[in-house]
Amino acid sequence: MRRRKRKHHGASPRVPPAPPGQWKAVWGPWLRWLGVVIAFAVVGIGLYEVSIRLLDPARFPMRHVHIHGELRNLDQADVRQVVESYLGQNFFALNIDILRAQFATNPWIESVTVRRQWPDTLEVRVRERTAFGYWGQDEMIDVNGKRFRPTVVRQPGPWPRLAGPNGHELNLIRVWREANTTLGKVGLKLVRLVLDQRRAWWMQFDNGVEISLGRENFAQRLQRFVDIYPQVLSSQSDRIAIVDLRYTNGFAVRWKTPPADSETQRTPKKDAHDKVPPRAAVSANSTG
Repeated sequence: MRRRKRKHHGASPRVPPAPPGQWKAVWGPWLRWLGVVIAFAVVGIGLYEVSIRLLDPARFPMRHVHIHGELRNLDQADVRQVVESYLGQNFFALNIDILRAQFATNPWIESVTVRRQWPDTLEVRVRERTAFGYWGQDEMIDVNGKRFRPTVVRQPGPWPRLAGPNGHELNLIRVWREANTTLGKVGLKLVRLVLDQRRAWWMQFDNGVEISLGRENFAQRLQRFVDIYPQVLSSQSDRIAIVDLRYTNGFAVRWKTPPADSETQRTPKKDAHDKVPPRAAVSANSTG
């Protein structure tokens, strides 16, 4: 017969031991994240220490400046004057954007590239604005039709002089080039071109002769002048003040001093709205 096991009243039940691996399952992820945090903290502290050393004003000073680009109205001294205050600054701490903005304040600088070159050099590449001529009274205009106000002009002239309403800059440059090519066939050089507020054209040449072409038929009237100038006017060009071409088939001349035979030459018909302007009135239009 089997003996029954006696129950011990009041005794605590036995707790079975935790299975292997349960501890790792519970605490392992937390420990891994703690390790990652500690690693990032160590790296961050290291980077901070390195940045402090790299940005130390006493370390890695800028000592040299190399300037590149074709300079005509700019001078290397103009560029060096801008970067001079940056020499001695920390290589890594130097603010390139602020330096580039300072260069942009010079009206002759069309674009500029600034970069560091290890260990102590600043490379500056400048593209100077290519001027076309003067615009109005106190401005200049570049070959792209952009107007600007230079403080100094070092490139030798003579510079063409243009004037006209806002927004017509490129049109005047185009007309200047085409007209100067046409006038060169008869030995004339254009020095001033004006489009006034009424959209009427006026020109002056290097020999002092002025011509008024009006608002219409610009190309035809200019060609008419080129056709008659060598035959009729060139021999007396030093006495001519204005040639008025605003007539249908002819022209009129205003002389500096009237010639002995006739004061004007003209065709009998002329445009209804046209009159030969006095020289002072034409000159007033030249300011645009």
